[in-house]
Amino acid sequence: MTSTPQASYAIAAAMFFGSTAVGVCLLLFYHAYPRFDLIVSQELYVNSNHFIGSGSHFFNGLRNGFSVLFWLVCTFAVIGCVASLSVRKRKRWLTLSAAQWLYLAMCLLIGPLTIANLGFKDHWGRPRPIHVTEFGGSKIYAPPTTPSDQCSRNCSFFSGEASSIYIIFFAAVFLFPGEAKFWALSGVILGTLAGFIRMAEGGHFFSDVAFAGVFMALTASAMHMLFVVIGGNRYSD
Repeated sequence: MTSTPQASYAIAAAMFFGSTAVGVCLLLFYHAYPRFDLIVSQELYVNSNHFIGSGSHFFNGLRNGFSVLFWLVCTFAVIGCVASLSVRKRKRWLTLSAAQWLYLAMCLLIGPLTIANLGFKDHWGRPRPIHVTEFGGSKIYAPPTTPSDQCSRNCSFFSGEASSIYIIFFAAVFLFPGEAKFWALSGVILGTLAGFIRMAEGGHFFSDVAFAGVFMALTASAMHMLFVVIGGNRYSD
């Protein structure tokens, strides 16, 4: 890292409180307009029988590409943790220290894998768009702010695939602070694109994608602040 721990901590705090503010605004908005997601999904539902991305080779190819990217980063994070500890001089591998590789690995583990998939998706119970009556399914629509019993596991809230892309780039903000704006903007664009693909396939509502971005920004920034508090200057050494 080129920035000091104090400077990067300030950036992380700004991201944390900024994403918290966005999350609160989303909660208030969906409390006032709980069926907004149906309006958005209706625009992606064509001829009253399928979503625009259903069976699309283009959308499926993009989805597979994002999946490959996530698992490649996971693989590099694991290898990086081991390799950086094996290098005697400065303990770096591909420019990152052992602590930085560990930070990335922890973000990937805690964000999309634990909070998104094992946490919310398996316990919030929100049915996916393709499963609700408005789009030919048999389940009752549930707003994002209220837990539901319409789904038992791997449910709609919130998007795991969008989370997997958001977290990569939001973590990169702190791994490569010299290009922080680039990584943050890339994360917003590509994470939202990954989420839109799932929306176009009827797999997620708009709020599933929006809240995924909020939670992953919170995860990346909170983890960075924790690493700075615990490691200090050693975090970037």
